Amino acid sequence: MPKVITYGGDTKIGAYKFADRKKVCLCIEKGNEITIYGTFNSEYSANNFMDELGKFIGAEFDHPTEKGGGE
Repeated sequence: MPKVITYGGDTKIGAYKFADRKKVCLCIEKGNEITIYGTFNSEYSANNFMDELGKFIGAEFDHPTEKGGGE
């Protein structure tokens, strides 16, 4: 499950997994548009990044993941 942080209701930043891509992508979603800004080498790395980003901005995740996830 990808991790996503929501800001202001319609803006999200997160690690997204797309069916047509091999790697997990770092994306920002605004409304119905998703922009890819980078990729991660593994889902584990994506989860770790999102955990650290969440700690940095003081966010909490609803669904911690098995590897690299939440507290």
